[in-house]
Amino acid sequence: MRKHRADLVILILTVILMAIGLVVIYAIGPRVAQFENSQNDSHFGDFYFFGHHAMTVGISVAALIIGWLVKHEFLAKFAKKMLIASIIMCVIVWILGKAGATSIVTCDEGACRAFRIPGIGVGFQPAEFFKIAVLFYVPWLIKDRKERGLLDKSEFMIPLAALMGAIAVFVGVLLKDFGSTVVMIFMIFAMMLAGGVSWKVIGYFLAGIAVAFLVLIVTQPHRVQRIMGFTEDGEDGWHLENSLIGMGTGGMFGVGLGNSIQSTGYLPEALSDSIFAIIGESWGLIGALCVLVILAALMIRILGVGKKTADKEQCLFVIGVFAWLGAHVIINVGGMTGIIPMKGITLPFLSYGGTSMLFISYAVGVVLQISGWTKREVIKEEDENTSSRRGQRGPRYAGSRRRA
Repeated sequence: MRKHRADLVILILTVILMAIGLVVIYAIGPRVAQFENSQNDSHFGDFYFFGHHAMTVGISVAALIIGWLVKHEFLAKFAKKMLIASIIMCVIVWILGKAGATSIVTCDEGACRAFRIPGIGVGFQPAEFFKIAVLFYVPWLIKDRKERGLLDKSEFMIPLAALMGAIAVFVGVLLKDFGSTVVMIFMIFAMMLAGGVSWKVIGYFLAGIAVAFLVLIVTQPHRVQRIMGFTEDGEDGWHLENSLIGMGTGGMFGVGLGNSIQSTGYLPEALSDSIFAIIGESWGLIGALCVLVILAALMIRILGVGKKTADKEQCLFVIGVFAWLGAHVIINVGGMTGIIPMKGITLPFLSYGGTSMLFISYAVGVVLQISGWTKREVIKEEDENTSSRRGQRGPRYAGSRRRA
């Protein structure tokens, strides 16, 4: 299969989303900085958050280019080692958090989820690196077991069950990151469905995951609160209420960029998890729908790459990226609109933050690389037409030579 031009529409849509995020954070960053300074006696400048996010976008673009240029097979060889490294990092963050080393790890309400990089105020979340490891490992596992006729056997189910158990324990329990746990399980099941795993095996895993999720929920009071009535009171109820107020205030066309009231301390995590509500307030229903259309177009385009990819392992990688994006959008937008319980998950390429955008950008870069090696029906048709014309010309030229 010959290399051809990558699907640049994916690149364009990704850049558009990044640009929208930059514009929104530029507009509301000064208000957030002023609120933080008044509440926490901090000294953030008006453009601190914008500058930090611009740096994150620049690094993420570099990660996308690396994913595009470095061959998929190069990192795929290290899938198991990446999983081990992810688990080790989760354990280290948990230990440092228990030891109270808040200068090295970032903790919020008892949940320590990220390393803190000294001097630049940037964190590194092991859960996001874990997602990349899952993207490389699961496609290899499915392809390998399918080729050996072991897809419905213990040789497949045991390592996959061990992986899901590791995600539940090290991400869901130690890091208390239920959102990332849900996202990774969603990615795995999407790859299982696309990989041809039987419904019987999928049913076994669904039952096991349902029990694990039930345990993860009932062992944490705040998760029970979120499930019971979508938290009518308390912090999460306040979050949802102000999210709906913001989007309701925005109406059809919004209050205008930079005129957001909810970003002045009413809406928690206005720059990151709640940015969709800020978009709805600033640009109204029309603006929010436009953002969703761009996200949907990006995911559809990525899914199209998966359908045209001949290599099974690469196809499943692309499906995993599609599921990653889809899970984030569903959880974030669903939580902000009250459709599902609130959960702290970023909106891809739009939310303020570092590690999440960095790794999803890298994954999209790999999709761009794979899109340059997909099957191209148009080229096949052109080749057939060319061959047909050659076949028609052949006898005529041959006849001319004989007549000569």
